[in-house]
Amino acid sequence: MVSSADKAALRRRRRSMDWPLLLTTLLLCGIGLNTLYSAAGSPLLEGAPRAFQMQALYMGLGLVLMLLLVLIDPRFYERSAYILFGLTLLLLLLVLLVGPVRGGAQRWLPLGPLNLQPSELVKLTLVLAVARYFAARPRAEGWGLRELAAPVAMFLAPVCLLVFKEPDLGTTIFLCVIFAVMSFVVGLRWRTLAVLVLVSGLAAPLAYHHVLGDYQRERVDAMLSPDADPAGQGYQAIQGRYAIGSGQVLGKGWGQGTQGRLRFLPEQHTDFIFSVFAEERGYVGCVLVLALYFCQMLLGLWVSWNARERFGAILAAGIVAIFFCHVCINLGGVLGLLPITGVTLPFMSYGGSSVMTMLLATGMLLSVSIRRSP
Repeated sequence: MVSSADKAALRRRRRSMDWPLLLTTLLLCGIGLNTLYSAAGSPLLEGAPRAFQMQALYMGLGLVLMLLLVLIDPRFYERSAYILFGLTLLLLLLVLLVGPVRGGAQRWLPLGPLNLQPSELVKLTLVLAVARYFAARPRAEGWGLRELAAPVAMFLAPVCLLVFKEPDLGTTIFLCVIFAVMSFVVGLRWRTLAVLVLVSGLAAPLAYHHVLGDYQRERVDAMLSPDADPAGQGYQAIQGRYAIGSGQVLGKGWGQGTQGRLRFLPEQHTDFIFSVFAEERGYVGCVLVLALYFCQMLLGLWVSWNARERFGAILAAGIVAIFFCHVCINLGGVLGLLPITGVTLPFMSYGGSSVMTMLLATGMLLSVSIRRSP
């Protein structure tokens, strides 16, 4: 029997649930599955494509875990942040020791029929660990380079080293950007910010010549001049833009996109799923999806602003940064504004570890939201 006190607590929890954020997430998941079915295989074939089935499985599990995380007080996340970060570091080490090599990269841990990609999970645990560190050390005068050295050495450097060894330069840069955003949120001194921007600008050409591999430099070259090699490195970007442009205003209809159905788009169910969606749903559909992403991030910032505790505010800001970077980097690659890095489009691109990480992050965001300041 459920007591009257438990029923009252459940009613209060329902009233305080952030329904707009939850509904926005569910809509993006639904649109993602619908588009993935079309992108992963022809709808004329009997049975759902395997990629769709696996994504639905991962997404269903992720939604259950998301709702469970809503019930957990953010203070528990704060207490366990360093432990969770340490566990993902161990998983990254295991990947380099026993993970299979696929396509020249070593990024996955096989778990029976499933594959775990720890470099996706570490995005969230890095945010947790950094949020706990910053929350315990408020600095009214702002953070300088000397003060940032400790969290960089403790959290950012080891995880970036392990991810870079896989090799996964895109995720390595992603993690650095997330750390930079969270540092800016807690307050950087203007001199520190200016130095970091200057160093980044000077380091970019050096990294291009001395750090990037040949295939990575080719991706940068393809971004700068895709028409120089239209049948090679520029092929993906060109075909992606063709697909987006051919959708026009209302699109060709679900499953009717020629670029997708005829397989002109490489990696159309992962990196270029937005191109498939744009061809099928057109300008109107693109505006709708971008509005949903904008709404989700705006709601996340509202959660951060109204968080009851400092840790919750920093955690929510870090999660919004994850969503923002995923959307910008993926769409930037599709539109030819950034190099193609393999970063997924949240809730839409195929990838079990990615979609589960996004849903776990959303669960933590909802947990902070329902315990916001009155």
